[in-house]
Amino acid sequence: MKFLATFVLLAVSCGYAQIGAYSSTISITGDAAVNVAPDRARLNFGVLTRNKALDGATSANDAIVRRVIAAARSFQVNEGDIQTENIHVTLGYDSHDSTLIDYYEVTKGVQVFLRDVSKFEPLMMAVLRAGANQIYDVEFSTSELRVYRDQARALAVKAAIEKATELASAAGFKVSAKPVGLGSYSSGGGSWYSLCCGKRYGGSQWIQNVVQNVGGGGGIGTEGTIALGKISVTASVTMTFGIE
Repeated sequence: MKFLATFVLLAVSCGYAQIGAYSSTISITGDAAVNVAPDRARLNFGVLTRNKALDGATSANDAIVRRVIAAARSFQVNEGDIQTENIHVTLGYDSHDSTLIDYYEVTKGVQVFLRDVSKFEPLMMAVLRAGANQIYDVEFSTSELRVYRDQARALAVKAAIEKATELASAAGFKVSAKPVGLGSYSSGGGSWYSLCCGKRYGGSQWIQNVVQNVGGGGGIGTEGTIALGKISVTASVTMTFGIE
């Protein structure tokens, strides 16, 4: 396994707060990122219609939305993965008389969760041809987020331990076998994780960064024009060791 590592030294100092049997501590932060090809996508788009009459704008919008939903379902998208949202009605006023309504503008949003990312580009083209005329955003994700979070945390822990040992040795110290304080954060669609084995005290701090690429490229095929690339699942671990 090959890692691309970047080391950034922020400060070198030793704290003397008492933690159990240790009079000095060293605090290390390890940051790791696992880059993975996405296998899911969430599309948010909309249909905007305009008419002099409210009923005309509404009925036209409803007709197009039905075609858009039918186009999405033709790609075997589960019914529960299609949702209409963000319904808005805007009034446009006459440019010469601000008290007169000139037109009604109706906008309805549609969200599609795609569990097969290879269908992303053809599905997007299909809904546009069906009448969708607004694209709000697209989000790519992985169905194995928990697995990659665990990998990133493990890499961050390993990096932090290695740097604590190296830095303490260079300064003529020896680190304790187990950390006396630990905190962790994961992102990339992640949540906060925190575990504290003891109070964190002042000391030396060193940051270690690790980036790991997992799997192949993020393309969706040789004929596609949208390159999905890779998404990053990251973790940051702060560890405090007693030194002697």
